[in-house]
Amino acid sequence: MPKSTMKDIARIANVSVATVSYVLNNVTNQSIPEATRCHILQIAKDLEYIPNLVARSLATNKTGLAGILINKEPNPPYWRRQHHLSFVDGLERLLINAGFHTLLFTLDASNPSLDVIIERKLEAVFLIDVKNEHFYEISSKFVEGVPLILIDSLIEDKLFKQITFDFETALELAAAAIKAPYCLIMEQYNNSSLARYIQNSVNLPASAIHTVNELSDLDSFIEHASYDHAIVINEFIGNYVEQSNRFKSLTVICTCDCPEILGFQVRKITFQENKSLLAFQMMEQLLKHQEPVQQDSNQFFAKVKL
Repeated sequence: MPKSTMKDIARIANVSVATVSYVLNNVTNQSIPEATRCHILQIAKDLEYIPNLVARSLATNKTGLAGILINKEPNPPYWRRQHHLSFVDGLERLLINAGFHTLLFTLDASNPSLDVIIERKLEAVFLIDVKNEHFYEISSKFVEGVPLILIDSLIEDKLFKQITFDFETALELAAAAIKAPYCLIMEQYNNSSLARYIQNSVNLPASAIHTVNELSDLDSFIEHASYDHAIVINEFIGNYVEQSNRFKSLTVICTCDCPEILGFQVRKITFQENKSLLAFQMMEQLLKHQEPVQQDSNQFFAKVKL
């Protein structure tokens, strides 16, 4: 079936191609009756019209492209892949529904290269779990005025908006519901500031905090741990720990929106705010040159579900 064009829509709507272009590109300086606009949009929907990205770029000087850049090491464990998938899937659906095309790109966390995408003229960028030492190398590639929103990355720079889970509150709730002494088992992050924020949010010695990168490390920790109670960050790690039957009580802070994979005996802490939606709403506000309502300088935390 041939691809529908603006000419097809104009013929059926009995209007000019220019009028169709104004409506589909949301041009605001043209006086087009609301009934005509709605009629054109309905025809475009019926014909399953797909905009030509290059043509739109030339007409509006906008590409409609939003970039989602994931920093990760080669062969990340499955719980990290699921963590990323949960966020990206939600954000991509929101972007598509808003008329954006999404460019998903994986960066080598230790040696990021942006040569493939720096010419794409992105309208917004979401940067996930970036190493602190590589942040400015990456951010310098994007022109001023393009919203650059950091996800799971804390950077000491008020210019950039940053979104992560409210781990401090989540860990306070977890600690209040568990017996001492207990240990913390957490997933590994490339962003060292985020890792420190999590570790500083619990009143535990370093020996009681275990960061998981490989299952072999986790097996060894579980086998030799002297704790009967544990808090785990990431439900996929929590599920693995639960299957070991090693701990008398287990509290899991869910970061992948999949609490259902945990058993009934596991205490689950979830978040009432969706990071994908927070990131999308922040992008919309920044594109409109509106300053998001903020509670703590440039940092925004997805709240715990109470």
